[in-house]
Amino acid sequence: MKKTIFAIVIVLLALLQTVCSADSPITSTQFYKAYLDVKMVQRAHLENVIGLETAEFLTSPENPVDQKAAVINALSWKFEGKNNTEFYLYYLALLYHVPLIELDSDFLSPDEIFCLGYLMVMDNYFQPENAIPFLEEAQKAQKDSFTVSIILALAKAQTMLNSDWCEVWKLVEKVLEDKTLKQDLRPEAVKIITDYMSLYKEYCR
Repeated sequence: MKKTIFAIVIVLLALLQTVCSADSPITSTQFYKAYLDVKMVQRAHLENVIGLETAEFLTSPENPVDQKAAVINALSWKFEGKNNTEFYLYYLALLYHVPLIELDSDFLSPDEIFCLGYLMVMDNYFQPENAIPFLEEAQKAQKDSFTVSIILALAKAQTMLNSDWCEVWKLVEKVLEDKTLKQDLRPEAVKIITDYMSLYKEYCR
């Protein structure tokens, strides 16, 4: 993906679209609750705002991707939108010593690209399509990761809320049934996701 990431900031500052409910795959799958023994997840849940230590946690290759996902999930969402992605972009630009406008995915690890995509969809869950290219790129680099695949599926499911509720379930079901994936998300977290998403299953008739 040869796309300047600076453009994301402009997207995040755009007016949010109107929706009728906060219930959705992105906002209602609060799987961070299965990771509250992780200190950075606790901190993200209490502060709801990304800080320097959180950004360092998301970037460190020593931290597993499921814990990074749990941290972002714990940062949560707001109806009027959030700007955690913008802070993380500034952090990455400083980390790699490049101007923000020149920061693109060539500089970033698959985990960093994944974190950007997930932060984007949590910050602005009304426009999940903006995050999907980043999550897709991360998934291509980590094809065996259940965590990366399920977050991508949730983002794609988010785009179907206004058109096909059966497809909302099927996108997630496909990942849940994929036995080739490495189960790198805690079973309790998978259950939280499944319990909510299965509510859409009844529309598959």
